[in-house]
Amino acid sequence: MKTILNGFLIIVFCFFVATNGFAAAITVNCNQGGSLANAVIAALPGDRVEVVGTCNETVIINTDGITIDGAGNATIDGGGVGATTLTVDGVQRVMINGITIRNGLVGVLGKGGASFSLSNIVVKDNAVTGIQLEGNSSLEISDVVSKDNGVFGFNIERASELKGSNKLTVRDNGVFGIFMANNASAVFSNADVTVKNNVLGIQVGINSSFMIADAATTVTAKDNLTTGLTVVSGSTLFVFEGAIVTRNNQFNHGVSANSNANIDLDRGGSITTRDNGQDGIQLENSLLNMFNMPGFPASTVISRDNGRHGLSAFTESVIDLSGDSVITSRDNGVNGVLVDNGSTARIINSKIQNNTAADLELSFGARGDLTNNINIDNIVCDASVLMRGDSGITCPNL
Repeated sequence: MKTILNGFLIIVFCFFVATNGFAAAITVNCNQGGSLANAVIAALPGDRVEVVGTCNETVIINTDGITIDGAGNATIDGGGVGATTLTVDGVQRVMINGITIRNGLVGVLGKGGASFSLSNIVVKDNAVTGIQLEGNSSLEISDVVSKDNGVFGFNIERASELKGSNKLTVRDNGVFGIFMANNASAVFSNADVTVKNNVLGIQVGINSSFMIADAATTVTAKDNLTTGLTVVSGSTLFVFEGAIVTRNNQFNHGVSANSNANIDLDRGGSITTRDNGQDGIQLENSLLNMFNMPGFPASTVISRDNGRHGLSAFTESVIDLSGDSVITSRDNGVNGVLVDNGSTARIINSKIQNNTAADLELSFGARGDLTNNINIDNIVCDASVLMRGDSGITCPNL
């Protein structure tokens, strides 16, 4: 009986050690023949794996609650063999810090409902994707770089969630900087995000959402070949207090919204867009909604020096300003604001001037509601347009 009792106590003690904070610290030196993959397989929940050197292998994490720390002195190199370099497979509370991850088909993959964090990480030189989330997975990032990947810097899919803070740089990827689809979401707070030198900067698609959650956050999309940031197919861009900056996106637009997408600016949320190849902001069958509650900062759009229009609304789109919201659109290559093909613009408090053609042009069944604007110098509209407000314009006036 005493032997049975002692055995039982040993089992209970081992379980307590494994689950209540008696974590092991495992050290791996890949430059001296150590294997990070084997150390991760051996790790128990709560263990910390400290790694140095270049680990020429692929790693799969399928244990909850482990930490891998390279302290800036470790690299995982997938060897270009067509596999994922680092996979987090369905496990929770995994933390990865201070590592360069490279040379896989995918650099980092979270799948099967995984929940993990990356901090002080560089992901680069992967054949397809830098960081990929799928299957309802969740990732928190802080001070991360994803660069020089074949197609995607980030690919966020299938109801997965990305949360970001501090600095994020996504650059020089073959097609997309950040790509989101199929009910994915991204939320950034206290973040400085730069997405540059990709073919397309950020695409938010298929019922997904991209949110700036505080005044401390700025997302900059610049120097991309086509569009800086695009929202499509029922998706939403929500800027709450923070800022979107798009500039020098070469062939298309700074920001675009297409196919029943929404752009919402609230409580001082802003978009500043300039020096883009075509429009600062382009809408097609979509909504730009600018508002603020009384006593809170106004939402603003500043669009200038773009190759075509400052803002354009096509195919039953809506530009809707309320509260103290303001548009400034000037020095654009064609119009300050174009409203066309059944689209509607309610514009208040705004300053639209010094554009090459018209400051505000409405055409082909568009509707305009202009009230209390500071300065709209040159308004043109055709016979199909309905106009109201205090502008004194009667259509047609071409």
